Amino acid sequence: MASDNSDQTDKTRRRRLIGAGIRTLSRGAMRSMPGYDRAKSWQKTGQDWYETLGGLKGAAMKLGQIASQYEDVLPPQLTEQLARLQRDAEPWDFADLAGVLDAYWTDEERAMVAEIDETAIAAASIGQVHAARLTDGTNVVIKIRYPGVADSIDADVANLSRLLKWSRMLPIGGRDLDAVLGELRERFVEETDYRRELANLTTLRQLDLEGFELPEAIRPLCNEAIFVTTRLDSAPISTADPERGRDIVEAINRQIFEIGALHADPHPGNFGVTERGTIALYDFGCVKYLDEDTRIAMRGLLQSAFVEDWHGVHQHMEALGAVPQGRWAEDAEVYAGIYARHAASAIVPLRDHRPYVFERDELITSIREEISRSMKYWRYFRAAPDMVFVLRTLSGLYWILRSLHAEADLYDGLERIVAGEYGP
Repeated sequence: MASDNSDQTDKTRRRRLIGAGIRTLSRGAMRSMPGYDRAKSWQKTGQDWYETLGGLKGAAMKLGQIASQYEDVLPPQLTEQLARLQRDAEPWDFADLAGVLDAYWTDEERAMVAEIDETAIAAASIGQVHAARLTDGTNVVIKIRYPGVADSIDADVANLSRLLKWSRMLPIGGRDLDAVLGELRERFVEETDYRRELANLTTLRQLDLEGFELPEAIRPLCNEAIFVTTRLDSAPISTADPERGRDIVEAINRQIFEIGALHADPHPGNFGVTERGTIALYDFGCVKYLDEDTRIAMRGLLQSAFVEDWHGVHQHMEALGAVPQGRWAEDAEVYAGIYARHAASAIVPLRDHRPYVFERDELITSIREEISRSMKYWRYFRAAPDMVFVLRTLSGLYWILRSLHAEADLYDGLERIVAGEYGP
């Protein structure tokens, strides 16, 4: 009977996704008609996907949240609607989650909890969070995984892969899309196992990031479906002192280059500012691990860009899987021009404004303009799965820094990376 229910759930999810896909394709066909309101069409598509993915939760909703951050590639009317998935997730009734606690806690573990507030304080794609108090008086938060989300990942990713290929909403080929979605699938699988989140939190706490506070795990109560930490209260990150931008930038550099473990879910709800003025960091389900070779290639790319060695840049791009192998000899002029323009778009604004104040838009405007000019050269590049979450994280962190009008000498940070101060 349980298998029958699971099959029926999968069919329902597939029908809802396919229905949204068909409506997307229909609107896409009409956009080529004279006088058709393309902006309104993309807005309707975004609303449709927001309602569909938000209702499904799980990997489907998570993919929508990620897509919302690619406003440099996707139409703004679409990303504006999908961005609502970051902040408007509807929680489940606590009664529908109580069975998870019964299934994954022993009687002795349940007895450690004196009370649980049945009103969720946060809801997301994989689970939701409730405030609680232990019998020893410790205030904690309990994250409970939604029933069924772990079982729906493969079906959701497969269905969304087909729809993205049909709709051609993204300017990348099918093989590259499969590689990117494969990387995303791995992260989703990790996120649905809260034991991985426990390991991620342990790793990041070892860095002792200056200016940050991270909660502590209550290990006896953590398992694959339940994650319990001390409660760490905070105000919205937008209220932080602008000088905290330096701590955020330093934290990014240390995570990537010192230990190769990057907190890769950078939406505002996962950051806050405590009464002490420190930055609170939450939700450790999505951490991207980078091996030493990848980190060395990333640093080498920056080193080459700083001295305008475009062949060196290309070699490190090959090492990262971002370009096809063996193309430099034939297309050196094209690649060198692209690398020179992209380096200038990112480095010059940072060199000219020290510290960089995130009230200015020179950086993001410069990068966007260069991305637009380079769209016709997409065939010269490959989607590098290892870099998907790195670039997504940097994009999300830019807007967090923007929200608090942060100040940080980003150019100094780049120089320190190039000099090898952070390792490996």
